Amino acid sequence: MFRIGLVLGVVAALVLPSGAVASQSAKGTLVEYSSPLLPPSQFNGQWWTSPDNCRYSRAGRPGETVWYLIVNNAHTKCPSRLIQRAYSDYD
Repeated sequence: MFRIGLVLGVVAALVLPSGAVASQSAKGTLVEYSSPLLPPSQFNGQWWTSPDNCRYSRAGRPGETVWYLIVNNAHTKCPSRLIQRAYSDYD
């Protein structure tokens, strides 16, 4: 069980963009990340093409913004997801 948590932690560290700002909410802590691959915070579209030419679709629970890779046109250097705003359920 410890190994699974360790592996997931390492994978999350590799996938999550650097830089985070946290704010408290009834659902947990809302964490906002910044990265040159993410769209501007006011971007409201459903699809995003990152500067490295990877295409993503917006998803996430209410209040969250997670970008999932559209795999049919991805190249090998595209992260599978970009997390822009997400709740930490483990306060």
